[in-house]
Formats: sequence, structure tokens, C-alpha cells
Amino acid sequence: MNAIRIYFHWGYHSPAEGVYHFDGNRDIDYLLDLCEELGLFVLAAPGPYICAEVQAGGYPSWLIAKRHLRIRHNEYMLWRVYDEEFAQYEVQWLNQVLPIIAKHQITHNGENSHKKGCVLGVQIDNELFETMAAVLAIGLRDQMRVLAKAARDAGITVPLFSNDGFEESSWVPRAASSKKKEKAFGLDLYGFDKYVVFAPTSAPTSWFLDTGNSSASWKDWNPKQMEKSLDRLEKTVRNFGGGAAESPMFIPELQGGWFNHYQLEHTYDMIYEFYGDQYTKVLVDTCLAQGVSILSLYMTYGGTNWGTIGDPDVYTSYDYSAAIREYGYLSMRGRNLRQTILFARSFDPYFTRTDRQYKKTIKSSAKKTINTQRVSVNTDQQVLFTFLRNFNRDRLELFDLTVQDPEGNFTMSCYLPYKTTFTAIGNYRAANGLHLLQASIPIHLRMANPETKEEIWIVEPNQFGGLAFEHREMEVTGNIQEDVLRRHGPADILKFEQNEGWTKLATANGNLYIIGLSKNQISTLYADFESVYWNEGKGRLPGFIAWGADEMYYNSRTKQLEVNYRRADSGIYVVSFDRPTDNRLTPVTRGVYNIPYVYSMDFQHAHQKLPLPVQITLRDWEVRPVQLQSLPWHPLARLSADSAPTFEALDYHYTSGHSLYRTTFQTPPGSSSVKLSLNMRNRATVLVNGQIVGGHTTYSRQLFSPGAKIGPDPWFLGSHTYDLSPYLLRDDGETGLNELVVLVDSFGLCRQAFIMNDVRNPRGIIKAKLQGLSQEPEWQITGVDVRELDNQYNSCGFPDERVNARWESLGSRIEQDRTLYRLAINTGQGVQWMRFRFDTLPKSRSSDFSVPLRLHLDGPFTTYLFLNDVLIARYYGNGDSPQHDFYLPDGLIRQRNNEVRMLVYSWEDTTGEISISGWPVRFDSGNLITGEADVASVTGSSSEGLNEYLTWKETVRV
Repeated sequence: MNAIRIYFHWGYHSPAEGVYHFDGNRDIDYLLDLCEELGLFVLAAPGPYICAEVQAGGYPSWLIAKRHLRIRHNEYMLWRVYDEEFAQYEVQWLNQVLPIIAKHQITHNGENSHKKGCVLGVQIDNELFETMAAVLAIGLRDQMRVLAKAARDAGITVPLFSNDGFEESSWVPRAASSKKKEKAFGLDLYGFDKYVVFAPTSAPTSWFLDTGNSSASWKDWNPKQMEKSLDRLEKTVRNFGGGAAESPMFIPELQGGWFNHYQLEHTYDMIYEFYGDQYTKVLVDTCLAQGVSILSLYMTYGGTNWGTIGDPDVYTSYDYSAAIREYGYLSMRGRNLRQTILFARSFDPYFTRTDRQYKKTIKSSAKKTINTQRVSVNTDQQVLFTFLRNFNRDRLELFDLTVQDPEGNFTMSCYLPYKTTFTAIGNYRAANGLHLLQASIPIHLRMANPETKEEIWIVEPNQFGGLAFEHREMEVTGNIQEDVLRRHGPADILKFEQNEGWTKLATANGNLYIIGLSKNQISTLYADFESVYWNEGKGRLPGFIAWGADEMYYNSRTKQLEVNYRRADSGIYVVSFDRPTDNRLTPVTRGVYNIPYVYSMDFQHAHQKLPLPVQITLRDWEVRPVQLQSLPWHPLARLSADSAPTFEALDYHYTSGHSLYRTTFQTPPGSSSVKLSLNMRNRATVLVNGQIVGGHTTYSRQLFSPGAKIGPDPWFLGSHTYDLSPYLLRDDGETGLNELVVLVDSFGLCRQAFIMNDVRNPRGIIKAKLQGLSQEPEWQITGVDVRELDNQYNSCGFPDERVNARWESLGSRIEQDRTLYRLAINTGQGVQWMRFRFDTLPKSRSSDFSVPLRLHLDGPFTTYLFLNDVLIARYYGNGDSPQHDFYLPDGLIRQRNNEVRMLVYSWEDTTGEISISGWPVRFDSGNLITGEADVASVTGSSSEGLNEYLTWKETVRV
């Protein structure tokens, strides 16, 4: 990976009209400086619309509240009418953010620049379709033209692009057409997004049909889906003409997993299992086989929807089942993907630009095991890349490859498990003159020294495949190869008996070292590449190669290799033509890798001194009831003189968390019942005289359904009735004054995606009617106006959320079982604030190790949870969200006196459980290990404890 695509979120930077923050965690200058320091290129995506499953698609809520504006120019679903005033607000945002980005463009490097910029291109808007199904015109050329011109006016000189929702030919750069009287709209590159296999409960069919919320009936993803979606991609896109025919094949968003929704039973761990360890690598390799040379995964790291930034599609975790899990763990899917990245960068420049070879020169004995072939162009060698992909319907894993060579055909065996891929190298001449005709095992990395004519390959041997070289004189030594080369036609085929070790092929010109690694070793493989751009015009193949640790990163500024290793890691190996300066890295003189240029270092296992499992004590438990009567209530407002009072939360700018509604009424005489008919979005809790009566949720994954997470929401549907009679005040048969409070928790503003017009779907109460009273009482409202916040997503909506008075000890209401804490939560207690503190003593030695922390909640209650005054979690234990385990961001945690503050209430009397610990996870997926059966599957015994994910840090001067 050498680039990152970054969304810049308008709403995050602008909590109120005319207010923009670019400091602290919103310091874009610092972020781009960091990318430059790391040698990462950036594709900047400042919107104004960014989608990303965030509230309002990234638009600030103050903009959405201007009801006369057509947001995204949408008049209705599928129909846009240009709105000049809305466009000017978008330009206003671009004029704020783009000058900062402009300073970091690669086109601004010059005599007056003290550093190199990182921004390669700027994306305009997000998935803004010009046409649907290549027929229905829904895009406005003025919409794109105005944004592109604003970018140029703000100093953007790098290429502009957008991302077609999929390959629909939207916004293909073309010259202005006088015949059609069309003006060019200002883009330079054509980009399109690709999402291929959806999690079953998120498939497009679920937008129209309720497909259930269980994963029990899930089936494996079908290779036909990938074949149908991708295997004609190059031809389709090139046939669009214009810039699509000429510019690089470019995918700004390539699927890196999938997100999860409210009210589903499965977690991201289940989604990870559905896709498996190989999915992302297979997907990327398939795109490379179609000539794609620029792609960005969405997501490589999903992370967390902290606060209320997420839209109704997603809850707190945005793990995405991505290559890097939410708590920072590089999963096996990420490690497999890294193999492709290392390969592609290692075989630069040959792999950088290739042409499709339509007449295949290799035939397989098993169907659907060869995808495409491509050959390098404009290089000193026409290297052949054969993209092997096993989609064989009989799931054959061993097959023969017949190679057609001008000097005669020859056959090689190949082992490739079902639903896996690798790119086989052919027609490649090594530094010592050996000509590789064809490989049928993966060559993951190459490193060459042109001066000594020596080259090193890292391969993954097996007993079936091999390396076929053009017949010539060579000396073969080593400890993993068969004793004799197999002669077949023009080829000398080198096969292997072991998968760990080395083989040396010596010619009169120099040496080729072939280092074999096991699958587990390959999963830790790392290499540092010296980019021409970042290294003063001096680029080369990897400066060194390393394996053996959980994670490694070479810091070019400090000239040190930063190593994170786990308990199971015993040491690292480093391969370098230059001897490392660190004396701890010593030449390997024994064992399987005793060849020149290989060095090793053993780890000291100091991590054994840290007691595991991680146990965090939660102390100083306190409680503070929410004094509902004391909150700053005010009457419902009227938007115009002749309009009815509005309940709509957006009209009060209550767009983060809860909106609160209150009314009072006298108990009717006699035995008359009182009922509340309530229609709201998304989650209601009803209290009468401080007692929680109950609650309900209105939410749907289907279009045209009450509470639709995306698309039209029939606002007039979804009412629920509560019988308030048992909770009314009666004083010796006389009537009493009752207080009715309704809390409405919003899952966020819809995001106005694609051709939807849903950003103003109702939030808060839609209609509330009290039955059994002589007249309808008047309502009041309160909440938090997000325009008054520094960060509009850091509020639960309760006006007293930062009151620091009237706290009392929880005392006997909290029970402790070692590091598990239980607290009684009763409906009669109403809504409460609770807080506790904890220390992380290991934090004092954080320079030595990293232990991500996990907060676990259980029980059918609701809580908004703040860590050191930052809202990091929304928990719905009644089943509205499947999440029980929350990542505590390391950057928010202090060594001592961390404070967790929770808004807590429940629709039933219950016991809540809370604990803070580490993450015991599976090595391959990073999935959380829970329950005795899970433990036994990992350790072999349900009684054996598990230690959490922990890495120790070491630096090595290479």
C-alpha cells in the first residue's frame, strides 16, 4: 500500500453556520504532514457529500435544517432540480477546506517548497450518478461543473475525479461537444466503485423484502457473483470512450468487507466468517487481472462510529470485517492482501503497466483456474503475468498447467486451494541471467543487487508446483529442493521437498537465492520499498525483507525498523544485501536459513512479566438521577404563523442522540383509562411520573417502511399505543397532576445516498395523541442544540450531560465478581447518570507494549457511554444492536483516573453487567473468543484460560 483515500467531513468541521474548526483532531494540515512523513500518497475526498454511512452523508445538520434548500439538488427521489443557493453553500465549504489540501499537492513541489506534497488527486462529491442503468438521466452537469470549477478556483491543480456508483459511465471526462451544446464538466479521470458480494442481510433484495435478521441460513458466497461482476470489467469501461478509454483503470472504492445494521443478530465477526480470509485478496487480484492500476479499498480499516456520527444504517462499531479490525488487529485477510501488495510493488516496473494477452499461452487441466494473462509494456522485459484463480466448480485443488513455449511445450503441476489466487510469473530474466519460463508456485518478493548480479526471491513452496527455467548450465545447492532438476522440453523444472529453507542457483554471472517460507511465515512477511518520489529520485526494489513478527514498519526518518511481536513470536529474520548496523541482528550460520544476506534476532520475551489476562478494576461508582422537571423545557415552536407546533427534532437542531418531550395532565375522574398513541423515529422511551412505562423501536431495513434506514419512510405509519392508566396519580379518589415524558432516540439523519431524498426523514415525535382526556394537553421540548457544541456529534441529547453536581455513591447497588461488575437497573429509577473511574497501570510502560482494551456490556438496558468526556458508544441491550463489546480508543485513555460516564435506562427491571479487559481473539480472523466451546476450539480445553491480544515493541536499526 502506498496511498490512502481520506474523506473530509463537512459536518465534523462545521458545527454551526459560518463556524469552521481545523485544529486539534480536525487539523488537516497535521494529517497531511503525517502522510508525507510516512511516504503515503493521498486521494483527498472533501465531498461536499461523502456518504460513508455518516449522518446526512457528511453535510452539517445546520444546512439540512434549512428546509427551503434542495439537498444535493434533490426535489424528489430520482429527480433533481438545480438549487443555486445550495450550490453556494457547497462552494463555501470547498473554499474553507481546499486551500489547506492545495498546500500538500504533488504539483506544488518546487524551489519554494521545503517538502514534497502527498495529494495525488481530489475527488469531487461521492457516487453522484449521472445516469442510472445508462438510460435514466438523474445527474446535473451544472452540479458537477460548479464543484469542479470551485476546486480549480481554490488552487487545486492535481487531477480531479469522481466515483461512479458502479461502472455506469457517469461523469466520463470528455471534450466539450458543440453538436450537443455541452460543456466539459471539469473532471480528469474516470473512477468507479465496485461492491461485489453483499452480506446476505444487506443484499439489495433486503431493501424490498424482509430477509430476516439471522445468519443461521447463510450460504457461502458464490464465485459466479465475482465472475459476473468483474470478468468483463476492462472491456466495459474502455468501451465508454473518452477518459475511460485513455486513463488508468481506477476504482476509488473497492469492497473491503461490509457494514452491519441495527436489529440484526450477527456481529462483524460473523460477517468476517462469511467472506473468509481470502476474499479481499481474491477480489483485488481479480481487479488487477482486468488491468486496474489504481484502487482504494473501502475499508482497509473501518474503525468506530464514535458519538452519533453514524447514520441509521450502522451502529457504534464500523469494524467492517475489514483487513484491520476495529481494535487494530491485522487479520489474516489483511495479511493475505499484503501478499498481493508486496508482489505488485516488488515487480515494479513490470507490473505497473500491462496489456491484456487475449490468446492464452497456458492451459489448465481444471476449468476456471486461469483468469487472465497480462504482459508488461514499455519495459526492458515483456514479463508475463498469469492470474490464477481457483473457481473450479468441482473444487479441485491440484491440476496441471501446460505451457506453450516457442521452443516446445512443457507441463507443470499447480496446487491452488478453492477460492484462492496468486499471480504466476513467466518470461522473467533474473539478475544472474537465469530465464524463468514459468512459475507454478507464488513468488511473493524479489530483491536484486545489479552490481553483483545477485537476486533473492521469497517463495511459498509446495511439493507439487515448481519453477521452470530455460535450460542452461547452473549449479544448484540448498536444503529444500529436490536433488535433480526435471528436464521437460525446453525447461529445467526446479521442485521442492521442504517449504522452509533455501536454494541457490549459481551461474557464471551471479547467484539467484530462493528462500522458501511456510504459510505462517508468509503471513508476517514485510518489505520496505524506496519510492522514487519520496527518495530524491532514487528508487529500488526492497531495501530489505523481514518476517517473523506480528507487525513491522520501517521508519525512514529514524532509520529504524519498528517491530511489534506477540507471545508466539520467537524472533525475526532480515534479508539485506547490506549488513544491518544493529549488532543484535547477526548472520545466520545454522538452521534452515544459513545463507549470505540473512540475519536474525531473537526476542527477549519480556512480555512474560506482564500478568495476563488483563484485569481492570472499576472504582468510585457514583449515580445521579436525571431531574426531568429541572431540564430547560420550552414550548413547541411554530415554523410559521399559521402552522401547527412542530415536534420535528431537526427544527430545533437536536440531531445528536435524544430529543425529550414533556406534557402534564390531570388524572381523569373515575376509572377512565388514559392511553398514549405515539408515532416517532427511531426509539421511544415513555415515562409517567418518573416511572418508565416501556418503549419501542421503529426501524426497518426495507424501503417504503416505517423507520426505513434508507429511502422513503411512510411517516404516517408506525404508531404504538401505551396504556398509562396504572401509572397515574390518584389521591383518595381525587385526580392528580401527571407528568408524561417521552425520550426519542434518533439513529441519525439518513444520508441522502445515490438517488434517495431521505435526509429529512422525520426524527423525534411525529404525532402524539392522548386518549381518555377531555382535551389534548400542550407539549414542551428540550434537547441539545448541536450548533452550540464544539463537536456536534459528541452529545447524547440530554441537556444535563455535563452537569458535575449531585453525584452519590452507588453503594450496595453495585456488585463485584472479580473484574465483572453488576448493577441493578429498575424502571422505577427512571433515567440516571452513572460513572466510575479506572486506571491502566500498563499505560506507564506503553512504549514497551500495546494492549487494546475492550469494554463489555450485557443486559437489556440502554446506555450512552462517554470516555473522558468523549461519546464513544451507544448500547442497546434489548436487541436493537448486536454489539456488546466496545473498543476503548487508546488515544483517549490516560494512565490514571479515566472516567466513564453513562446515561442509563431500561424498559424492564434488570441487572446490567460491565467489565473492561483485553481482546482474546483468534489468530487468523481476529474474531473475539467467547464461551467455553470457543475457548476449547483454540486451546483444546474449555478450562484453560485465554490471554488477550498483546504486542511488545522493539526497534531495530537496519
